[in-house]
Amino acid sequence: MVLEKTFDTAVTAGNGDEEAAPVNVDESTVADWTEAEERTVKRKLDFILLPILGLAFFALQMDRGNISNALTSTITQDLGIDTNKINVGNSLLSAGIVLLEIPSNILLQRVGPQKWLSFQIVAWGLVATFQNFITSYGSYIATRLLLGLCEAGFIPGSLYTMSTWYKKSESSLRISIFFLGNLIASATTSLIGAGILSMGDRYGVAGWRWLFIVEGAITIGVGIIFILFLPPKVGNGYPLISFGRWSYFNRRESYILVRRVLLDDPSKTTNHLRISGSDVWTTVKNPRILVHIVITLTCTIPVNAINTYGPSVIKSLGYGTVKANAMASVGSFIAAAVTVVLAWICDSTKKRAPSLLIAAVWSLIAFACLREAWKWSAGREYAAVVFSMAMNSTVHILNVGWLSVNCQRPQERSVAMAMIIMGANAGGIAGSQVFRTEDAPLYQNAFTACLVLSAVVTVEIIGQSAWYFISNKKLDKQGDGPVVTGTDETPDGHKVELVRKWRWTW
Repeated sequence: MVLEKTFDTAVTAGNGDEEAAPVNVDESTVADWTEAEERTVKRKLDFILLPILGLAFFALQMDRGNISNALTSTITQDLGIDTNKINVGNSLLSAGIVLLEIPSNILLQRVGPQKWLSFQIVAWGLVATFQNFITSYGSYIATRLLLGLCEAGFIPGSLYTMSTWYKKSESSLRISIFFLGNLIASATTSLIGAGILSMGDRYGVAGWRWLFIVEGAITIGVGIIFILFLPPKVGNGYPLISFGRWSYFNRRESYILVRRVLLDDPSKTTNHLRISGSDVWTTVKNPRILVHIVITLTCTIPVNAINTYGPSVIKSLGYGTVKANAMASVGSFIAAAVTVVLAWICDSTKKRAPSLLIAAVWSLIAFACLREAWKWSAGREYAAVVFSMAMNSTVHILNVGWLSVNCQRPQERSVAMAMIIMGANAGGIAGSQVFRTEDAPLYQNAFTACLVLSAVVTVEIIGQSAWYFISNKKLDKQGDGPVVTGTDETPDGHKVELVRKWRWTW
């Protein structure tokens, strides 16, 4: 039975009135398009949406993480501060993100992603550029805090926007591709930073100041691209640059894009959400969601620690500033490739926990090696640093997709995405304090902390997957578990309620 016929039957059963008549998606064949059509429109969507969002994420990570490159220049001497004070600035950046994460996401639902996310990119691009004017510790921490406040909400807002375009079975791979912007930025900013810092003090401007000027200007350019080319929402493929004259998708493609997502998850809606205080509180106290937040919090502490100080550790092995920054990029390139592969496995198997466990165990082994690497040659110690940087972000990235598919309502998903990024930035606050000046040059305490946290993450993933697995067994025994519902509108304007049984994804 095709979609229109199913809709007509449902409406007729309701005597033609405007009340939604339920259609069980699990029991009805309701797609009136071929698999080839869906693959074609999905591929087209991938090449439009993902590069735009990924490019913006690249800019965010570039402006957030270039302090690691600046540390290999003369920023501490020029500002008269030490690395502990640099850590305070990084903590304030993360704190700014945590403070406004949920409020920013609520505003996104009211204003729309095209307008709100575009404003954010340009705003933090300006702050990033103005960092080149700082002359003291006070101005340094002020700009880091302001940078965090401007960036707050961008990542969860982008993740929620993606969830409205894609089905659950497609989410992990697309989320990992989105996070490639982060991973590639971590890799290429080291290379870009090496090139910019090689300019030295040209025109009397210190190398680290050139770093902020050039990379801030790149972000502003990315913001303009984002404003002009991002499609507003599912079903509306008219970017701003089209002035309403052309769309990325024809009517048939727009129809498929909207219906396929709703049939996969009836709770998703194409309209702006209204998130109430009750929605926020219900999500915040949900124990399953909280475990995902704890997983991200625990795994991102070593992520931020090693990503910030990786170039400095490599430099301490006897390499020059430019070479150390370039060598630090290798781990992120490895992470980008492995993350995509593990995410593909997640979507193919429809299981998330096994891929997370692979990433967690990798990090555990890498930090165990790094803790003992001070006894080794410089080449072997460098390899240990690279492998510790090669998987530390992957657990968080896959965990975001795991949480997203286990959210039962769009309001819950929107708030949960904000919460998990808050958790990541809270991990950033703690992670920025792991490497201490007094622990240099071996950093044994820092590496031990990273090792212990990696072990804890492994246990948390096993516990969460067991919880989901046992919960599904209980639902199967009951035979009458929870359902997710949503209301859709037929081509002739009638309403139909879509219903699907709920199962947890482990």
